[in-house]
Parts: sequence; structure tokens; C-alpha cells
Amino acid sequence: MHTKKHLTAAAGLGLALSMVGCGGTQATDMSGYNTSSNTSSTSNPRSLDTSTVSSGTSFGAATLGAKFLPVLGKANFAIGVNVSSFDGKPDLEFGKNPLDPKGEVVYNSKTVTAALQDIAGVGCKVVRIRLFNKLQGLKLDSNGLVTGLDDTFTKNLSDMLSRAEKSKVQVYVCLSGSWKGLSPAKDPVTDKDARAAYLKKAVMPLVAKLKGRDGVFAIDVFDEIESEVAGEDGNSTDKGATWDDARAFIKATGEEIKSVDPHRFVTASSGLHRWQNIKAGKFAGLGLDFYDFHVFDDAGTLPPVKDLKVDRPVLIGLCGQESKKADADLQAKSDVALLTSAFKQGFAGALLTDYAKDADNPQSLLDKEGKHRPVVAKIQTFAGSLSTLSTTPAALGK
Repeated sequence: MHTKKHLTAAAGLGLALSMVGCGGTQATDMSGYNTSSNTSSTSNPRSLDTSTVSSGTSFGAATLGAKFLPVLGKANFAIGVNVSSFDGKPDLEFGKNPLDPKGEVVYNSKTVTAALQDIAGVGCKVVRIRLFNKLQGLKLDSNGLVTGLDDTFTKNLSDMLSRAEKSKVQVYVCLSGSWKGLSPAKDPVTDKDARAAYLKKAVMPLVAKLKGRDGVFAIDVFDEIESEVAGEDGNSTDKGATWDDARAFIKATGEEIKSVDPHRFVTASSGLHRWQNIKAGKFAGLGLDFYDFHVFDDAGTLPPVKDLKVDRPVLIGLCGQESKKADADLQAKSDVALLTSAFKQGFAGALLTDYAKDADNPQSLLDKEGKHRPVVAKIQTFAGSLSTLSTTPAALGK
């Protein structure tokens, strides 16, 4: 484990979300992000559907579930970071992997503790991780159907959540990424038997274990489900599921989560096309508590939330520079611009990418030795200055 000097935590930062559970994911290959100019849109504005908004999910312009957290004198805006891997092996981070049965699980509680404490010290209060990364933690039968959760996986996940709670960090849990090419597993997005098995044997038992955990921020049922969907507003190929398949999967997964833990916040993150699929209503009417999209932009350009014509708050679950060039100044300017724009345009929060030792990833907050890149100090300064930023109705997108 690398050793770093922890920065002083930004005092009194009020988080935008609580009582939430969403699995986050971080892709280190950004080549597929935001490259298509062909996105779908609706010809008529959608009426706002507030039928599923309960008193526990009644939100302000830049606040998601703030009633569950003490307001400490600063804006309720969630600043966070994605963690693609604590130890460099995301497919064996927490548990065994059926695609690599001889692979050794790399979970290390000291490494995790040091990382969480460091992240909290920077002023980031939300950590986004992906759990079933390339099927890690799942058990499969000979037909490629999920039969349960790996015991090591559940044990290590519980340990990580306990350490997050002690570090005053909430974990945004993303359950799944793309199932394409993960033979022999059957894809629960398109295969009804696989979906039933996955929900019954993996999702429901996992949610039961997460229930009541203060360290859970929210549950993202699928990371960038566009990767599964064919078409110009999906994966930009002619292969894959339909949007009807994807929406059915999201809705069914959310309903199963709510059946076990009615108060848990649920979403499904949108990727590949920035905010366009959120604006087009692809994720509307599915019972989600908030929307989440991913964006990479060197200038940090974001639309006002009101322009998306949504009926729920919107979190930017993954963001950073678009350029593939490693440039410390560009990274710092891009990340701070995205945070500032997200705050002023009325988003519930923004989570940067990526907290990992990765010399090949210009978006990572750490260098190959695990030391802070210059952007980290800028993030801490932003976190400490939230109370001085403009919070007028116009700035918050009202």
C-alpha cells in the first residue's frame, strides 16, 4: 500500500444524498464516451411524473434527500470520486470470479481504509464503485444462470462499508456493467430466465445485506446500459438489446430492490451520449429516485437542469476531461470547471474519475506511485468554498 499524507477535510460539507444505495463503476478506457453526434430526442416536452415521489424523496434544486442529513451551513451538493479499483484488479476486488476460478481475491482492508480516509480528507464524501465487475462475486450454474453470491464477496463488501462509515464516506454502489461477451453467463437484460435468476439469487440477497447501512449512498442497477442497446442512441451498432429490453430490466431491478428495502434510493446511470438519453426520456417512468449521466468535457460545459425537462434530481455520476492527453493543468481546469458548472446549473452533485494508481489514465487523481496529482488540491479548495458560490434561483436551474 502506498503512503500518502492525508489532506485536512473540508469542514462541514453537507452531502446531497443519503439513505441511498448505488453501485458505481469506472471505466479506464474512455474511447467510447461522448463520440456520437446522433442522439435521440422527443418532439414534445414530457409532462412531469411525480407519482412515485414520496415524502422521503422530495428534493430541492441542488439537493437529493438532504432531509436525511444535517445541514451544516453549506450547500447540499455531493462531491465524490469513482474508484475503479482499490488494488488494481477490479475483477477480483471483493470476491471470487466465475470467469477466473483460480484468480486470487486481492481485497486488503488496510489499503481500502487508507484510500477512503484519503478521499474523505480531500473533501469527497461519495465513493462510487462497481460490484459485479465482469461477474465477480456471482456464482453460476452450468446453464449460465446466477445461483448466488460468493461468501468472500459479501464478507469483504461488508468490511468495506464499515470502513467507509468510519471514514464518513458514503458508497454509491453500481451492481452491473455490460454482460456482453461474458460467456457462459446469460445476459439478464435480454434473457428472461437469466433476469429472474439474477434478481432472485443476487440482487435481492445483496440488497438485504445493504439494508439499514448508513454508508450506502444509492444503488445504480446498471452502469451505462446504453452499452447493451443497439442503435444510434445506444452502442452505435446494430447489435444488442432494444430500449424496451433495457427499460424492462431497469424497472424490474428497481422494483425488486424496493420490495426488500423500500427506502433505498435507486437509479440507472446513462453513458455514451452525455445527457441526451436522460433528456429524451429513456429513463423516465421507471420508478427511479434520481437520474445519473456521465460526461467528459475539457471545458466543463453542462446544460441547466431545467433544460433537461426532468421530474427528478440529476446527479453527474462520472465526469472528467475528454482529452486523452496527460496534462496536469488541463485535468485541474476540467475537473474544477465540471464541479463548478454542476453546482451552478442545479445538479445534485458530481463525481470525478478516477481514484486509482494508473499512469495510463490521464483522468486519474493519482499518479502511478499513488500520490496526488495537482488536481486534488483544487478539488479540496472547491469543496471548502461551496458556501461562497452563487446559490441564486437562476444558478440552481429553477
